[in-house]
Amino acid sequence: MNAADVVDDIAAGRMEFDAIGTRWVINTPEPLPLGVEARILAEINDFDVEWSRFRPDSVVAAVAREGGQLPVGINGEAMMRLYTRLSEATGGAVNPFVGATLEHLGYDPTYRLTPAPGAPEPVPGWKGRFQRTTALLELPRGTVLDVGAVGKGRLVDIVVGVLRRAGIASFTVDAGGDLRHVGPRPVRVGLEHPLDMTRGVGVVTLVDGAIAASATNRRAWADGLHHVIDARTGCPVQGILATWAIARNTMLADAASTAVFFLEPQAVLEALDGVHAVVLMPATGPLRYAGLDDERVEAELYG
Repeated sequence: MNAADVVDDIAAGRMEFDAIGTRWVINTPEPLPLGVEARILAEINDFDVEWSRFRPDSVVAAVAREGGQLPVGINGEAMMRLYTRLSEATGGAVNPFVGATLEHLGYDPTYRLTPAPGAPEPVPGWKGRFQRTTALLELPRGTVLDVGAVGKGRLVDIVVGVLRRAGIASFTVDAGGDLRHVGPRPVRVGLEHPLDMTRGVGVVTLVDGAIAASATNRRAWADGLHHVIDARTGCPVQGILATWAIARNTMLADAASTAVFFLEPQAVLEALDGVHAVVLMPATGPLRYAGLDDERVEAELYG
């Protein structure tokens, strides 16, 4: 995992594959029933073909080229509602319109990894762009959505739904830093040091919950350039190495692991109901955290 590693596996069954630019590992007590693997891969592809800015045939890419309406659907509505909460909590720092900024800085579908000349354009404001009853987003040409703050977590939760509907009661789904555990038996998750994969900064015991991790050195391509953008400035966040968040579902944990780049840990817990704990690793200074005294969270930090 990015910035986390499962210490204890719960299962003998295992499915491994690459999708959406990361490695997936699904552990189940027994091999998956016939057809479940295909359904998982189909759900991931359906999500990717709608929301990925890295594939030219996606709906997001088509809207960026031409402008127009983006039908959000059930998954999109859940993500946009959460983005609205994130934007309000962070004063506009978290915003799904940062895709064009990331592409300007070099993190584009071709992985150019070289910034374009000049400064990136200001990120359009998100406030008021999505109403809770709206099924469509009307976007001008050139608007590049990037749902990276919540999208991978939402996709993990979609896969969790497939497994549950197949009657599987205990499992883990690990998508490169976003992990969901279902079932009564705990799993221990190591928090990997972002600068040294042989070291850990702590261990979390997870029972029927989710943990998400984010590290600024994992999707970085030049000095000071990485994937966590402050939409207010159009620049990557500086001074933070990694974050972790524990929540009731993976999308919420994913959102919280981004929010803590901009808010103190306790403020994240107050802003996002259902987040149990967050941990922040600054570039200098000790770990900062909130919620580790919650009875739902068992964790030990070393740093």
